[in-house]
Amino acid sequence: MKPWFILFGLLCSATFAADVWVNEAGQIEARGSDVRVFRGAATAPLFGSVAKESASVRFAAALPLVPGETYRVEFQKADGIWNTQRLQFAQSPSAAPAVSISPSPALLPANALKLYLHFTQPMEQGVFLERITLHRQDGSVVHGAFRETELWSPDGKRLTLWLHPGRQKTGVNLNIDEGPVLQEDRRHTLRIAAGWRSITGAALGKEAVFELIAGAVDHTCPDPQRWQITAPKAGTCDPLLVTFDEPMDPSMLVSALKVKRANKEVSGTVAVAANAGRWSFTPKAGWERGANILEIDPLLEDLAGNNLLGPFEVDREAPTNPASATTLSFNAD
Repeated sequence: MKPWFILFGLLCSATFAADVWVNEAGQIEARGSDVRVFRGAATAPLFGSVAKESASVRFAAALPLVPGETYRVEFQKADGIWNTQRLQFAQSPSAAPAVSISPSPALLPANALKLYLHFTQPMEQGVFLERITLHRQDGSVVHGAFRETELWSPDGKRLTLWLHPGRQKTGVNLNIDEGPVLQEDRRHTLRIAAGWRSITGAALGKEAVFELIAGAVDHTCPDPQRWQITAPKAGTCDPLLVTFDEPMDPSMLVSALKVKRANKEVSGTVAVAANAGRWSFTPKAGWERGANILEIDPLLEDLAGNNLLGPFEVDREAPTNPASATTLSFNAD
């Protein structure tokens, strides 16, 4: 039995065990015809599905319920009267999660679109806007800094943190009315609340603070012709190194570059530098002597969302300057 299936205790009614319970699938069941579940003191109910089964009604939350969190269960009895009870799930002892940021150090163009937070454990979801704040150099909070869409990796450990594109894009209403999220040539601070918990209920335990340094805006497409390639020696498993002229999107770099020889993809392992300024590829077998091709996905973006096909901000009256190539060649000698 998973630890979050275990009831910690009754905070309200003594008839809790008969009226509300958690089944083996981790779903909340109540005796009645309808049920609503709220997290903590929230006024909006959790997203999920409700199904009627015999004399009880079952609620399956869209996101996992979190150990240590208190939930308010409102359920409608056969007489039509709504009842309220509270429950908390047992929290099994577990190590506190940790969080890091990429790119790191966070040296960003002022019109940067996204950052990535990497956690050592799958985290509680649906709460990131309550757990993350961005502060200006003077300490003031940047309200409405993030796009509300919450994008997690399948394992629940990486959060894509979108800086609100409506404020980062020049000339649109939010940018004009509220100003950009990042101010050029200023320092900003990203704060992650100490109370953010993993899905096992363990909190970070201390606030995580990351400094963001915003430079000039970037409206230029990435150009592979400006990249530097350090070719490996034939017969070795030395890595192929590609150094960019600017940091690229670190998540996209994992799959955006492929090494090919004679039109066949070379198998190997990719590594991305913490600052997203360098990419390396280590083959499974030794390099064969001769020519190889580095194939580049033209949708690969820099930190401001510009890709090889065009800039993020498109001026329809101005000519575009797409990258001159989407492949690079190198020799293993």
